[in-house]
Amino acid sequence: MKNTCYGFVLAAVLALCSAAAYGEAPRWETLSGKWQTGASGIVPEAGEQPCLLVDRSGLWDCEWFNLSVNFRLSDVCAGAGFGVALHIENKDDYHLLRITPAAGYTALQTLRWQYGNFRMWQEAHFPVLQPEREYNLSIVRAPVVDREDWRPWKIVVTDNADGTVLLKIGIENHMPAFGLGVTGLYAACDAVTFTDYSLDRPVPENLAGNLRLPMVFSDGMVLQRGRRVPVWGRAAAGASVRLTFAGKSYKTRADSAGDWKILLRPLAADTGLVMRVVSGKDTATLRDVAVGEVWFASGQSNMEMKVWESNVPMVSDPDIRLFVPFQWSSQEPVFTAGGRWQKADSEGVPRWSAVSYAFAQELKERLGVPVGVIGAYFGGTAIESWMPRSELVEDPVTKPIHDRFVQSIHQLENGLPVEERFPWCWDVAGQRHTPGDLFNGMVAPLIPYGISGILWYQGESSASKARQYGHLFPMLVDSWRERWGDPDLKFYFVQLAGYDGRESGSEIESAWPHLRDVQRRLLDRRENTGMVVAFHLGDSLNIHPPYKKEVGARLANLALHDVYGFKDIVRSSPLLDGVEYRDGAAVLTFRETADGLSSGDGKPLSGFSVAGEDRRFHPATATVNPDGVGVTVRSEAVPSPVAVRYGWANFTREANLVNSAGLPAAPFRTDEWPLPTDDDL
Repeated sequence: MKNTCYGFVLAAVLALCSAAAYGEAPRWETLSGKWQTGASGIVPEAGEQPCLLVDRSGLWDCEWFNLSVNFRLSDVCAGAGFGVALHIENKDDYHLLRITPAAGYTALQTLRWQYGNFRMWQEAHFPVLQPEREYNLSIVRAPVVDREDWRPWKIVVTDNADGTVLLKIGIENHMPAFGLGVTGLYAACDAVTFTDYSLDRPVPENLAGNLRLPMVFSDGMVLQRGRRVPVWGRAAAGASVRLTFAGKSYKTRADSAGDWKILLRPLAADTGLVMRVVSGKDTATLRDVAVGEVWFASGQSNMEMKVWESNVPMVSDPDIRLFVPFQWSSQEPVFTAGGRWQKADSEGVPRWSAVSYAFAQELKERLGVPVGVIGAYFGGTAIESWMPRSELVEDPVTKPIHDRFVQSIHQLENGLPVEERFPWCWDVAGQRHTPGDLFNGMVAPLIPYGISGILWYQGESSASKARQYGHLFPMLVDSWRERWGDPDLKFYFVQLAGYDGRESGSEIESAWPHLRDVQRRLLDRRENTGMVVAFHLGDSLNIHPPYKKEVGARLANLALHDVYGFKDIVRSSPLLDGVEYRDGAAVLTFRETADGLSSGDGKPLSGFSVAGEDRRFHPATATVNPDGVGVTVRSEAVPSPVAVRYGWANFTREANLVNSAGLPAAPFRTDEWPLPTDDDL
């Protein structure tokens, strides 16, 4: 299906609107076609199709929560669509929530118009619409606890005459389309009338005239204690900016582009503070500011998994706070990512990241200071999405892959087919899998906010490309540290939990253990890192196991030991330190053993296998050596072992080696033999 009505030119289509637009009625601007607007409604003019009408009543990058519009048809309008336009970049790039009457049913489709074609990403059917009857189309955020559907947004079509819900579906924000961006109306027929269009877009407290701060600087924020931390924003070019906070005053001047930054002096932990930023006649006042410990949490769905879906208890504590930027991908770095700070005594807690919340609880209990976690996570995403695209372009190993991605975009632009296997994870531009797009949309706008370290839980979407992950993972660590300006920034991550549900690479026998081993090896490649072992906290059929309290607590143990000096805490699981082969056995040595190694269940050690030169692995017996830090492994089937593997399965309950704190040893292999997931880099 191709759009044939784009002979209309609109100058400055992406110009930003002033902050005064908040709270106003929609300010309509014709992007294409002709429209009649009046008290009786908004109607596309006959003969012009399709037509776009854009609402210019707000800044494009301030998030919205709900969109609603009523509509009625004067006739059946069969085969011609109408609906809501979303994330409108320009006349050649926008998204649609389109309703199309058909024979015997009505279709609702989510599409993107780009490169001269519509690309559909979801479709649903509902009953036939009746002429001269009023209906409502709504896009709403899912409730905090939604047991109907795990997806974050809902699309609802209602018959206003009797309140009958004709359609209610959950939807993800893959492309993305919902919650940010310019919105409007669309019609490819003249038989529709729109009325009562509304967009729920709250007024940000950090926005005043020409003065603006990213949303991470907003009411309830937590600033990092004990170090100089930056505050930044935008003002009129060359304008003076004055900031007052905690009894101190700071001054700077915006550059020619309007950008400014101020470094605060180190502060002690505190709460109930007020920050005031003034530029000319514009003043932004941020209230209930705390100073304490701040961490950055990122990754995919197991980091995103909500508190109410997990085993993490909800504890009311206003000094635990979470900031989550809007889930949004972008082809270029953005100034702000939306989002709001929430306290752990608010109704939003059940929607929080369970791992982040459990981590914060442990820190607050031990440190007794406010704890803030900034959470940038998105389910189903690969590591490439979270990396600066420039890193992929500059690296000689990843540049050919990036070049293939660019080539696929050129093919789409020219209407040519794209190789199906290519972007299974590096998808077409503007999606959550595109290289660099989640970094641009969710991480870049938060840098260089003052933090103590990074928490990372990702890898499920990369499990079938473990060798590639082994190259990308340290690149991610290095690139984030470089952009935060801290080469020693703590980076703690979670090794993949057990899973064998025949998806996300688990249909390949060695995929998940291979990825785990790649993750483990980062510890030897980069300093100031730490790993949580979680294979035993998995579920063979559920890729999202609920045991997030343990994961968060183990991440906290790393931080408490390394950063805050709690040396009484056992920081880590046992990690392979070396292997020797002698007397027909493999003698393993471990570090992070605490007071010694043992069997976690009181049974003989299990989960070990050995192989000889024939590379065939056989189950092996294992015993803890008298020193408590070594394990001897042997098998009658392998008189001269040359390789050992432990916990080498997508999902296993057999591996039972632990240290004295009960923390399970990390799965590993000592060989470098080829594996099915040794894909081409």
